Amino acid sequence: MSGYPEVMGTPVAIILLGLLVACAAAAILVLLTRVREGTVRLDRVLSETASARQASESVDRRFEELRRSVAERVEGVERSLQEGQRHLSDHLGQSGQLLKDVGEKMGRIFEASQKIEKLAGEVTRLEDLLKPPKLRGTLGETFLEQALREALPPGSWQMQYRFADDGSIVDAVVSVGDRFVPIDSKFPLENYRRARELEDESEQRRARAAFVSDVKRHADAIARKYIRPAAGTYDYAFMYVPAESVYAEIVADESEKALADYCIERRVFPVSPRLFYAYLSTVAMVLRGQELQRNAQDVAERLSELARTWARAEEPFKKLGTHLGNAAKQYEEASAALNRFGQRLEGVSDGAERTLVQVGETLPLLPPS
Repeated sequence: MSGYPEVMGTPVAIILLGLLVACAAAAILVLLTRVREGTVRLDRVLSETASARQASESVDRRFEELRRSVAERVEGVERSLQEGQRHLSDHLGQSGQLLKDVGEKMGRIFEASQKIEKLAGEVTRLEDLLKPPKLRGTLGETFLEQALREALPPGSWQMQYRFADDGSIVDAVVSVGDRFVPIDSKFPLENYRRARELEDESEQRRARAAFVSDVKRHADAIARKYIRPAAGTYDYAFMYVPAESVYAEIVADESEKALADYCIERRVFPVSPRLFYAYLSTVAMVLRGQELQRNAQDVAERLSELARTWARAEEPFKKLGTHLGNAAKQYEEASAALNRFGQRLEGVSDGAERTLVQVGETLPLLPPS
């Protein structure tokens, strides 16, 4: 009877040991199942992370390509802008030089005019030189052409301009914008010369009255023949007076209405050599201003092109920022899921270790066989 408890205790211990082994196997099976599920989820997270990384690298490549493209376009626009600014600076420098040249030429013309007047007073009178009508017209055209050549750039004026509708020829035209100003140099001087030469006062008055009539008829003819807005002219014309003394006589007429007023009413403006050169200097500055305006417009168009280029580049930048934000958000979500999985995996590992330790502590030593 003393060996009965020992015989009974051995099967019980074996049963308990089997139960413990079965529990341990079940725990290990559960642990392996969880580890396998965690591994699958980890692979999925890693796959998503790799996809996000590839997407981020693709976005980075597209961003780099876009950056290089925008940089090249900006550099091209900057080069164009610098070239336009350089051209504008060159034109401004040329304008200053032109104004300086105009001033110098005006000074030379003034000196030449004084010399001509002095020479005419010492050698012969201007009326005698202009006495033959043909010679008078030739000298008037010569003085007119010389003034145009010295004051205006080539291409802005023309001698002996022929109208296309009836073939009429005007001595010269000056182009300003899309129209031109007609200029006549055939001024009547016969009766003016007679009034200066005659000694009888009554004859002088008759010659002077005839001179006034000649000038009025000449102004009417210029207005009728050369002022043609429909043919491209402005609504006025110039009557070139080849001598300062004759121009002074026209302006200082002592009658009720001066000859200059009569001409101006008909949009025919009498001009002396000095006054005409001053007008041509103004036209030269207007032409230069138009050229500067065209250059400024070109610069403005280049700046507008730069603004349009920037507007085209701004939208891709915004889209790129949106894509980068989405990629960063996906990366943060994948990182958080990975951290949670790591924490759960660490908890499962700790629980398995504690279970194994507890099983090892509870299992009794097997008796020797």
